[in-house]
Amino acid sequence: MWKIIYNFLAHLALPVFVLYGLTQKKIRKNLCERLFVTTRKTPLKDALWIHAASVGEAAIAENLIRYMRKYTNLQNFAITTNTYYTKNMLKTKFGNDVQVFSLPLDLSYLVNRFIATSHFRALIIIETEIWPNLIWQAKKRHIPVFILNGRISDSTIKTYRRFSPFLGYVLNHVEHVAAQSNMHKERFLSIGMNPQKVTSTGNIKYYRILKENDNITPKENILTFGSIKEKELDIILPVITSLKNDLQETVIYIAPREIHLASIIEEKLSKFFNVALFSSIKTGTKGKIDIIVVDTMGDLMGIYEKSRVAFVGGSLAPYGGQNILEPLFFGTPVIFGTYIENFRDIADIVLKNKAGVMVDNGNDLSMTMKNIMSDASLQQEMGQAGRLIIQKQQDVMKRTVDVILNTIEVKSEKQIRERQWEAKCKKREVNTQKP
Repeated sequence: MWKIIYNFLAHLALPVFVLYGLTQKKIRKNLCERLFVTTRKTPLKDALWIHAASVGEAAIAENLIRYMRKYTNLQNFAITTNTYYTKNMLKTKFGNDVQVFSLPLDLSYLVNRFIATSHFRALIIIETEIWPNLIWQAKKRHIPVFILNGRISDSTIKTYRRFSPFLGYVLNHVEHVAAQSNMHKERFLSIGMNPQKVTSTGNIKYYRILKENDNITPKENILTFGSIKEKELDIILPVITSLKNDLQETVIYIAPREIHLASIIEEKLSKFFNVALFSSIKTGTKGKIDIIVVDTMGDLMGIYEKSRVAFVGGSLAPYGGQNILEPLFFGTPVIFGTYIENFRDIADIVLKNKAGVMVDNGNDLSMTMKNIMSDASLQQEMGQAGRLIIQKQQDVMKRTVDVILNTIEVKSEKQIRERQWEAKCKKREVNTQKP
């Protein structure tokens, strides 16, 4: 019954979504591909299919693939994503080494067309994107479905509970959920997930292959504002102006979460300072530069690595926060705002270990930045605390991957036994037919 109701509503919504998508640049750029995507030209055999909705999930997928290739016999991967810029970023990172596709819209025949010419060992959904037809069709084709780093945010849990009969039905087609924390595990259980199918394994956003201490990149006189969202610009730009006037020898990087904001930021700051786009710096622009606006994808981590301190955006306006761990991978002190609901458990650990600071507003941010930039010993203490947090969490990736391996290996053994049994049955039939 649920499948009939969902597919009826999905088909009613399709024309509205297509018309809306044509008016939205982010959706329009890969809308056609999502309607017609297929693996027919590049069929995949025994691939592990990973779905990473956007940039944050793509970073997790990248680390997951690198871990599996290093520590397991799983070497063949394919990734689907929702956005054209995430797809382009992943293609740049992996080249031809990993096939990257746009995820088909959640209609059963579109999903089937994508799956039809390939054989996938499993479907891994990073965090929580519940696409019912995607899950149902994978299950129908005996592709085990996993949700890794599973979470249900504060803003969605109430809605999910209202629709728990439907969501519980969908989620019980999932092989297993590896939840970020006990809190998120309980949330999955509260919407009808089978308790035997949910495990709290920890947050794999903590995982990154760390450099040895001897190979740590030296810090430069740089401070960075990363993943800045549009509603934060009115707070962040005056802070940058104040900091630049006081710290004249420091180069400030600002990386908007959405690339189209780069031109707006450049226009506003260039009235007062010598501003350059990061894309022009990469191609060799020289001269004294005060502020660099990052207008490229995939470069922010390298900038965090060189920075003395970093602010992570999406947290001074009600966006729920961004990944505040990224600067910590490189021993860079992190600052973030109070709107951190989606990363609350991480924020608590960072604050408890004094690897970062939470600020309330622009003035607080400016003061905190200046304090950390002026105190080399504080930078070192916070950086060491951050790296210690990351080091302590490396086993989380192993626990999470084990959830997949255990199921895949069990299913593989079962399939081998079934094939052996079928072969024996055929042999008996042949023998009985002989005169």
